[in-house]
Amino acid sequence: MALFLFLIWGPIMLAAGFAIALRWTLLRAAPRLTTRDAILTAIAGGVPLLVVLVLRGAQMGWVPMLWQSLEARAATPLALGIVGVALLSVVSRPARPRSTARLAPRTARTFLRPRQPISLAALTALAVALAITAGAASEVDELGRYTRFSISLGTSGHSASSDIYGWYYSFPSLVLLAVLLVITALAWMSIPRPAWGEDVDLDTAVRRTRAGNIARVSCGAVLLHLAVVFGSLGGTASIAMSTSEGGLGTISLGTPFAAMGPALFVAQEIATVIGVVLWMLTALTAVPMTARRRVAARVS
Repeated sequence: MALFLFLIWGPIMLAAGFAIALRWTLLRAAPRLTTRDAILTAIAGGVPLLVVLVLRGAQMGWVPMLWQSLEARAATPLALGIVGVALLSVVSRPARPRSTARLAPRTARTFLRPRQPISLAALTALAVALAITAGAASEVDELGRYTRFSISLGTSGHSASSDIYGWYYSFPSLVLLAVLLVITALAWMSIPRPAWGEDVDLDTAVRRTRAGNIARVSCGAVLLHLAVVFGSLGGTASIAMSTSEGGLGTISLGTPFAAMGPALFVAQEIATVIGVVLWMLTALTAVPMTARRRVAARVS
């Protein structure tokens, strides 16, 4: 029982430690958000995280298991990511300067770090590649859905089968993944639209934090989706069968990618930890760690 508890909650505790450490080090200088923005940011990162924790607790029977199907488990993180990015798109407009215009350039590249869209693109490519690979390997089940993977022993008639993340399970996730990419791109493009506030440096820091949070929520959603996919494929890789064939004795047969099973389960835990870190870190940016900067009054 203790080992099971560790397997369920160990990655979450590790992620919490990483997130808190990163907030106190690399993101310590993040600007203080307005009350409205801080609330929306906390909800965007905290509520999806809470849902994931509740669903994880369902594996222990603490709450009803509401997401039995692989289809729902794979799609849920992406749906939560869409909601989170949408919330981060609703922000307070900075106070407009009273007289002089600000001539500093304002484009999405001003506030985005190159690694943010690159990371999201790489994770998306991996998710799509896994969906296509698993879909191509899937077979039709008795209901006409591409959900099955089977192995057979020659012409002996002996076979074994299991569910696989095939076309049926992956299609809703691919649709949600496309929606997540679109809403993320729109959120990033909306960042430079409002005019500069009174304090350009502070306004720039706030917008960069917002861009980073959008990237963290999106990448976290794809990572937690990938964690479900890795776990499913790891389970599929572990199926095996054995049979006795005349004088040959017992013959055992596994999947062609059986050797990848342990690596897939490790990848599942790594993706879970990093995904939880990103969502938790987003929520923690709503917690002020620096005093609000005061804008000097203009002398008339």
